[in-house]
Amino acid sequence: MIFLILLLSANILLVQNANEIIKKAIAKVEENDKKIENATGEFKLKVTFNYNLTVKKATYEFLYDVKFENGTIKERKLTSIPPNADSSSLRIAKQIEKVRADENLKIKNLIFPFLRSASNNSSNTKISYKTSGVEKLYGHDCEVVKVEYKINSDTLNAEGIGKIWIDNSSFVPLKCEYEINYKSKRFGKIQNKQFLDINSFDDTLILSRNETQVFPKVLFINFGTIKIVYEVTDFKLKNKSGE
Repeated sequence: MIFLILLLSANILLVQNANEIIKKAIAKVEENDKKIENATGEFKLKVTFNYNLTVKKATYEFLYDVKFENGTIKERKLTSIPPNADSSSLRIAKQIEKVRADENLKIKNLIFPFLRSASNNSSNTKISYKTSGVEKLYGHDCEVVKVEYKINSDTLNAEGIGKIWIDNSSFVPLKCEYEINYKSKRFGKIQNKQFLDINSFDDTLILSRNETQVFPKVLFINFGTIKIVYEVTDFKLKNKSGE
């Protein structure tokens, strides 16, 4: 009985500690996103399509020049197309080139996707956090926080698990991994995995790598994996004089 009480107390402390760490990490990211609103510059973007399917195995890399102003993407120009690219990949690459309205560099909704889903849906939402130890990452001591969440609404059901590596001293998230199962009236069941790396460029936090994996299915038959990876390089900020 005493052992069970001690175990329960330890779990409560882990949850409380995780909640505090996540709260500080969210505040840090929101502070960064506010700073991004004043950022202007450019960067290189590499988008890689990797098909590991029963009907197709191939890898294609597309390169873009991207310009942004006050944190908002203004131009994404496709500059390099692999000569062996198939028509479907080329079509997607051309779609990526198009800039959506109000598309920006803010990272909060990508690092914490469960917060966005919860806020966008009138729903029954359950989110829980728990610390699982300290790991070394990129030379930083990071607290590893596990996330579990369920979102149920009229339009979307989602269940997800994930891990976030948060720097112990700065509370900056450095890496995230998520596995999410969606079920919506519009698209049916969707399973995906996401892997995010966050780096600092000129004291601005940017997603340097964003990998999404999807698993196409037809009648419960899995046809393999499709990976799409976005990688940012040569990130440059301009000052108010344009330099």
